[in-house]
Amino acid sequence: MKPSIRYEVVTAAEHMSDVEELQTVVWGNSTVTPTPQLVASVHNGGVVIGAYDQERLVGFCYGFPGYRGGEVTLCSHMMGILPEYRDLQIGYQLKQQQRLWAIDYGYSKITWTFDPMETRNAYLNLCKLGGVVRTYYPSYYGEMDDAVNKGLPTDRFLLEWELTSERANLAASGSMLSREEWQSYSSLLEWSPTGNFAQPGERKVIGTDAGYVIPVPRHLHEMKKEQIELAKAWRYALREQLQHALASGYTVTGLLRSEHPVHYYVVEK
Repeated sequence: MKPSIRYEVVTAAEHMSDVEELQTVVWGNSTVTPTPQLVASVHNGGVVIGAYDQERLVGFCYGFPGYRGGEVTLCSHMMGILPEYRDLQIGYQLKQQQRLWAIDYGYSKITWTFDPMETRNAYLNLCKLGGVVRTYYPSYYGEMDDAVNKGLPTDRFLLEWELTSERANLAASGSMLSREEWQSYSSLLEWSPTGNFAQPGERKVIGTDAGYVIPVPRHLHEMKKEQIELAKAWRYALREQLQHALASGYTVTGLLRSEHPVHYYVVEK
């Protein structure tokens, strides 16, 4: 039976300790934002939103105020959900709750970073929420030793979510942001199968087409456990081609899912 999840803005210190504990479940002890920092943030333009199954905290998102290029934004720093609750659309609902809070507070944009090789997050951020990516950060956090990040350079996309844009409004209405023409875009990176995974191949030079696709492996965590060097090869191939596309004036607008060992990022003018 699907649980009934409620969403609440968290402000009290005694409830922030539950948020701190949930972080350790998701990422381990080395990547925790402590309760005093969370409390200080929510009293100075930040927000913590919790997802509750009855009285149990099962997910949260946390953002703090930021400033970039003369614009104040909400920096959505963390979102974590207990493993047994990850197929219930809680991530989508947390972000939509965060969007409504941010609009009401006076923000027009939310930004956050995510790993380009985490395709589950990419699909949520690009196709279900309506964000776009214009910036790629190589090794953004340096070397990290937590359970999620250990073994790979911490490259990150910067996701920009314009809260009242047409894309965001369509996504909030339940529309999936994907288009048939994505299927016709040529690829900027070849790949070939290797066992249960794929390996990156020849890089292509970008031209002047309206859009391209760039493959990304579907099964990152299994690949990291079984073939870490292959995962690293993908990291560097994606870094090269995604930076190339962004520097050429393209924007990452979607993730095209497939039945192959790879999905495809969509980059468009």
